[in-house]
Amino acid sequence: MGNLIKYLIFTLLSASLISCDLDLTGFIRSTDRIEDRFQQSMAYNQNNPINHIISTEENYSVLCASDLHIGKTENAEYLFNLYENSQDLALILNGDLVTGRKENYEVFYNLTKLVSKPLFTTAGNHELYFDGWKYYYEFFGSSTYYFVIETPTEQDLFICLDSGSASLGKSQIKWLEDLLKNERSKYRHCTVIGHTNMLRVKKTTTANSPSQELEYLMCLFTEYKIDLVLNGHSHSRNLTKFGNTNYVITDPLIVGHKNAGYSKIIYKTGEIDIEFIKC
Repeated sequence: MGNLIKYLIFTLLSASLISCDLDLTGFIRSTDRIEDRFQQSMAYNQNNPINHIISTEENYSVLCASDLHIGKTENAEYLFNLYENSQDLALILNGDLVTGRKENYEVFYNLTKLVSKPLFTTAGNHELYFDGWKYYYEFFGSSTYYFVIETPTEQDLFICLDSGSASLGKSQIKWLEDLLKNERSKYRHCTVIGHTNMLRVKKTTTANSPSQELEYLMCLFTEYKIDLVLNGHSHSRNLTKFGNTNYVITDPLIVGHKNAGYSKIIYKTGEIDIEFIKC
């Protein structure tokens, strides 16, 4: 019986390192929780100005990818080099960049030096494993913030959220509410970026946001006319429309996945187009 228990524990731990399909909250995850991370992110934001990107054209594109799970780096290197030599204005990496270990963070951070253009990250559940939040904060700073892309006549708002713990937490939700109330009307398009997908497309054992929180957020996004919500986490591409909001789950960029890929998002006056591209 003792050997059986050891085998089951080993199997669960191994699966959690290579997939988002297990989320053993509190077992190998950092003891840092969402309220603590949010306060640290706000402190970082106070000392670092909002990133403001200028587009010379009304229509422009950004790239988005999630679930890199560094370790292996081939797909990340491909995407970073492609982005660096493209006309895309920003690259968004919405979580599960690494597996939480410091050496993975160091590998990923060194890869980001391939990029001289704007790069935006937010934390996923794997960033929190092995006390990993302290390394995320050391290398990348805030996981809750926003940035702006300005065209010749309009501005677009991009809001990055920390959903690594599934729930956004009371303080982050209040911050989001205030931001939308005070700022949303100034912008043409608004995109919300997080890791844990709000809408599930398959059965999974991973943690999900509390149902009341999801209901509230979806109503909030409808009220403030959020155009696009970008998530990852489930390793299954999906696009669902609720009201006027498109909820997108991106393909994973993890090396070896049969559907490994990234997304190109084209912002235009009156519409947003999304292309799913395989590596």
